[in-house]
Amino acid sequence: MEAVVWWVCKNLVSKNHDVTLVSARGSSIGQDAARKLGTPSNLKVVETISPSYEGIVAEEAHYIMYKNLLENEYGSGDGIIWDNTWHCFSYLSSRKFPNMKIIHTNHGTVEWQKVPIKQLQFPRYIGLSRLHAKYMSSILKIPVRFVHHGIPLPPLEKINLGNNNRNGDYLLSINRIVREKGIEDSIELAVRTQNRIKIAGDDAHVPHHSYVDMIREKCQNSDGLAEYIGLVDNRTKIELIKNCQAVIACPKPTWIEAFGLYAIEANAYGKPVLALDNGGLNDIIVNQVNGFLAKTPQDLQQYIERVYECSPEACRKRVKNLFTDEIMTKNYIQIFESVLKDEPGFKW
Repeated sequence: MEAVVWWVCKNLVSKNHDVTLVSARGSSIGQDAARKLGTPSNLKVVETISPSYEGIVAEEAHYIMYKNLLENEYGSGDGIIWDNTWHCFSYLSSRKFPNMKIIHTNHGTVEWQKVPIKQLQFPRYIGLSRLHAKYMSSILKIPVRFVHHGIPLPPLEKINLGNNNRNGDYLLSINRIVREKGIEDSIELAVRTQNRIKIAGDDAHVPHHSYVDMIREKCQNSDGLAEYIGLVDNRTKIELIKNCQAVIACPKPTWIEAFGLYAIEANAYGKPVLALDNGGLNDIIVNQVNGFLAKTPQDLQQYIERVYECSPEACRKRVKNLFTDEIMTKNYIQIFESVLKDEPGFKW
């Protein structure tokens, strides 16, 4: 989520928009990131609390530190507040300042809200895909729009598109190591078909370390087919993607995959994605173009030997045409500007 927010902010700054970025202290998108940009005059960074995984308690402490800024500078409705937190405490300020214009992008499941949504005239909720927005709307009982995530497209010189996907010798799971991602199903599918698989992903900031232990044990008992790697830096992640046969994901049907950033990251490097047709993955993957979707892990099995049908060029083209950070920024700018103008179609 942090990276996506940063890409939009960086692009807004490059287009001469004034941006105030509120981040956690020491965050990857805080003062250090601004300095790498040369600290442009139209970018102001405000740091609050240290990063925390205490949920709503941490978010409230975060909000208290930038509350005055929101109300003093945005209470009149002269600017846009783009809130990417889980609980959107900025809605509390909008009750006192009804002209305040808030757009809330939700990056996952719908969490408990401090302010009941129906008390707000225009909550302006945004999801990350068609099905994610539909899910949110069904829970909140309000209209929800969506904006797809996007990523910076890696330069062609960093990708050998002529290196056919069949040269990769393993499947790759690059999801956070949590139960809802169904990583055990990906391992079982690989082992059942005698394919190697590597498991990479955040295993530190997880709610249940017992699940991480279970995944480790599955890898250890796979007769060498499954390799557990765990948390990696971005450079290592890219190398894992560039050398894999395909990225695989089996999110549980009880969970909604809001988007699936890993899918477009794989496609950007010319790699197809094997996945279950869950949430945002339906917006990303077109069968036999940039990957394959299936209803169940058992159904997905038939496509492993067909990933070569998805050319590296087609995978990358899908991202270039729909899922770059520039396209994402353009879509947000259209919303921001229309909301600022009080256009009737943007009061939702």
